[in-house]
Amino acid sequence: MTESLPLNKKGMLCDPGEHFAGRFEVERKFRIGDPAVLCGRVCSLGGKAFAVGNIELDLFFDTPDGRLDRAGLQQVVRHMQPSGRVLWIIKGPGEDACLATDLPEFAKACDMLAALGYRETGRLQKRRDIYFLGDFHVTLDDVPGLGNFAELSVMTDDEAALAGWRERIDTMCDELGLEADAEETRSYRDMLGP
Repeated sequence: MTESLPLNKKGMLCDPGEHFAGRFEVERKFRIGDPAVLCGRVCSLGGKAFAVGNIELDLFFDTPDGRLDRAGLQQVVRHMQPSGRVLWIIKGPGEDACLATDLPEFAKACDMLAALGYRETGRLQKRRDIYFLGDFHVTLDDVPGLGNFAELSVMTDDEAALAGWRERIDTMCDELGLEADAEETRSYRDMLGP
């Protein structure tokens, strides 16, 4: 039987509970100036640090003919350092659909996808801090070539609850001082271009 690693060995500062459980993710993303200002607001409202100072490398995989992209799907293998944690993420179809699971080895996961005929179609690296604020997670990203961003999101299995979660996120964005004119609807990958 495999013994599970303590949270801190996985790069976690607290137990994530149900924060990352669900088939749907409602999120809003904003360009921000100084991330420390937003971090201060999050902490003043009772936010707790989950992961700080992670460097994440995302590798995107699709079939040679772009079948996943045409279907509105995105397949990503994410490697986080210094924890060494690996996630396999499927987003889409649609803006809210999102599935993720932990994998044991980054290189092996990439090799397995290649053996199935998938090819790497892009990569993205970012520095990421994640805070929990009530039901939400607040993600602060520094993306080379793009700048600083904040994402406010929540995950759920209840598709009927998505509209209600969008309203609650709107309210929390206002509390955090995230301005509508700074909202970014494109993915980092789209912003970086081909």
